[in-house]
Parts: sequence; C-alpha cells; structure tokens
Amino acid sequence: MLRFILLVFFSFAIAAEDGKIAAWITLDGDVDPGMNDYISRAIADAVSKKPDLIVFEVNSFGGRLDAAFNIVDTITALKIPTIALVQKKAISAGALIALSSDKLYMLPSTTIGDCAPIVQSSDGQPQIVGEKIQSPLRAKFRNLAERNGHPRLLSEAFVSPDLGVIELSSKDTVIYMNATEFNDMSDEEQKKWTRKTLVRVGELLTMTNEEAQRLKFSQGTPANIEEFKKELGITKTIKIQISWAEKLTRFIGAISGVLMVIGFGLLYMEFKTPGFGAFGIIGVTLIAIVFLGQYASSLHDKLPLVLLVMGVVFMLLEIFVLPGLFICGALGIICFIAALALSFDISSLPAFAPEARSLSNWQYGLMYIMLCAVLATSLPILVSRYLLPVLPAKYTPILKTDLSQAHSPVEAFVEQVKKGDTGIALTDLRPSGHAKFGDKMLDAQSRSDFIDAGSSVKVDLVEAGKIWVVKEG
Repeated sequence: MLRFILLVFFSFAIAAEDGKIAAWITLDGDVDPGMNDYISRAIADAVSKKPDLIVFEVNSFGGRLDAAFNIVDTITALKIPTIALVQKKAISAGALIALSSDKLYMLPSTTIGDCAPIVQSSDGQPQIVGEKIQSPLRAKFRNLAERNGHPRLLSEAFVSPDLGVIELSSKDTVIYMNATEFNDMSDEEQKKWTRKTLVRVGELLTMTNEEAQRLKFSQGTPANIEEFKKELGITKTIKIQISWAEKLTRFIGAISGVLMVIGFGLLYMEFKTPGFGAFGIIGVTLIAIVFLGQYASSLHDKLPLVLLVMGVVFMLLEIFVLPGLFICGALGIICFIAALALSFDISSLPAFAPEARSLSNWQYGLMYIMLCAVLATSLPILVSRYLLPVLPAKYTPILKTDLSQAHSPVEAFVEQVKKGDTGIALTDLRPSGHAKFGDKMLDAQSRSDFIDAGSSVKVDLVEAGKIWVVKEG
C-alpha cells in the first residue's frame, strides 16, 4: 500500500515538473501609447521570471498604428515562445498584434481582421487612408505571414479593400489567388480549378474563429481558458498586472480630446477677464495633464515624489495665488502626509515599536505619522499649560510679570488728537499710512478716497485707537 502511495505521489510530481509555466499578459481596450508602455514593462517583467512561454490575451478593436507597430516589434523580438489568445475581438491594430505571436488561438464566437488604416474626414466620416500608409502595413502583415506560416495573400487582404481573394482547389491542392489574376487566366485554365470567393473586391478580410482555423491562421478553438491551458500543457500562470500609472496614462489618453477643449475654453475665458485666476489655473492644468500624461506610465514607483511635488505646488498656490482660500493648503497637507506614508520604511522603526502584521506598509506608515503628529501637537500644549507655569521663575521661559496695568504710549498720543485737527500725510494713504499731527507721527486711515503723500488731511473721527482722516479742502 505504501509503495502504491509513493508511486502515485511521484507520478504527480513528475507531471507537475513536465507542465509549462506561462507569463500571462492581458491586452484589453484601445491600442495606444499607454498599452505600448504597459507591454514593454510587462514583457521585461515576464522575461525576468524565465517562463516557458508568454501568453497575450487579446481583446481590442484597434487604435493607433504607431503604437501597434512598436508592440509588434517588441513581441517579434522575443526569444521565448509567444502565444496569442483572442478573448473576444482582435480588430484592426488588435489583429496585427494577435498575429505577431508565434501561434494564435481563438475562443469560441471570436473574430479577427479588418486592419485597414482609417482617419476621420472633414465631414466626420471614417475614411481609409491611401497607399502611403497601406503599403508599409501590408509589408508588416506579409512579414508576419512568412514568419508564422499564414497565407500571405490573405494577410494582405486584412489591409487592402481593393484586393479580391479566391480559393482554388484541385484534388489535394489548395491555393489562394488574386481575383484579378484569376480573371486574366484562360477559360481552359480556369476550368481546372474549383473556385470559392473568400474576399470580395471592396471588402476587408474578417474571420470568425472557425474560419481562421480553416484558413490556417488559428491553431485551434479551445472551449475556454482552462481548456486552452490544458491543450498547451500550462500548469502555472504568472499574471503581469497593469499598474495604476499605466491605467492613468491610458485614461488620460482616452479623454485627452475633452481635456484640450475644456482647457483652451477656460484659457479663452481667462484672457477675456482681468487678472489671472481660477480659469487660467484650471485651463493650464488640464492642458499640462494632456501633454505630460503620456509620461505617467513610468510613475508607478515614483508616487511619493509626485505627491511631494504636488504638495509644494498646492502650498505655493495657497500663499501667492489664492491666499485665505485654505483649499489648496489642505490639499498640500494631504499630499505631504500621503507622500510620507507611501515612502515609509517599516525597517526604520526602533526595536521597541510594536509590529502590526495585519497592516500594509503604507497603512502602518500612515498610523505612525498620525501618532507622531498628535504627540507633536499635544505635548507642547500640555507642557506649556501645566508644567512650565509651576517652575521657579529662574527655571521657566515664561514671563510671569503681570501685564494687566500695561499701557501703550501710542494710545496716549492718539487720545490727544481730536476731530477737526489738521496734519500732513507722510505716506500715501491707500487707505492706511502715516500722517503727522503737530510733532507726532501716527497711523492714519483715509475715510474716503486714497490720499497722496504730502497732502493736507483733517481728522474726521477718532475711534478705538484709530485716526480716520479726509483730504482737506
């Protein structure tokens, strides 16, 4: 019995060793520079883990051609076997990326194709671009077809709507031919073949999962992802997750058009109003987000630095632009606290500090920072309120002289000035400044208009230690 158990155990152990480890990268949404940044970082992470193969799970309706070309070049340069799995759709640039892997698999009810480059015309309608863009794109598809064993002519049909493709079969021979070339053949030669139209002139090649498998683009159609793993012998997957910074980059890219319109609209409103205020600040910020957002994908490990800079900016706005509003100041303090919490290193705590295993590093840091802030605020108050007053006079920094009888000599001078007295403004009163009454220089405030220095003034009111004056004459 023991021998049987050991035999089963070693059988499972050997099977586990024979299984493959796959790095799993999900490509979902528009093909844009943010996806390109994510792919570059994810592939580097995947290669460092030394998997047996890399799986790209594709679900995309396409996007920018320049980003797609960069992604394809990155994938084709890999020395590790690559597998593309179409999860729902691989359309346009998504098809180009899916076909760049060594092998292609498609789940049931999925489609791939239609990779004609499109721009928006002046009337807002989509329009296929000319030969200048189609030619290098066709060349890229031909290169991938030769690399991975796909039908070359059908690969070009993804791109060119003026290319008709027919399938010719005769006994065990199957070839694909341009419809124009077939029409140029003699009737006798045409009769030797059984003809089937695959792509009509004016259409683009788009295939279902069954069609892609029959036309030798797809290796198969597993029922689900678990069946796919089983078919490839994958026993362990290492998922390379997209970071918050890469998500932020893709989100900014998706709404960049809206941000630009709002930003320039706010700047226009700012130019139409005097001074520089909230419209200008928000407008400049939105436009800066659009132009700087493309670099946000590299900030996933630099968030504390970003928060620190934002805190400084908010504080400068509070001091020089929007004083007394307190919103910018509060945001600055929050940014400083968050930066400290995220950069907190638990190993820097003293040995006597208790550990909280249930808290993450930043949560422990936030708790530690808030505790230090409470102690730093309460201890000085308690000491100055209860300890320092009871110390002997020569040991305490607190002045114990009774100031109840103290008086200001300035108040005595002000009391000597009466309504109707005249004097000279020593400085501009806008509205506060200095004026001379007799041989005394005192603070004075204009009652109405601004008063220039050197003007004669007359006391209009003396109240609560303040002298209110008007311009004489």
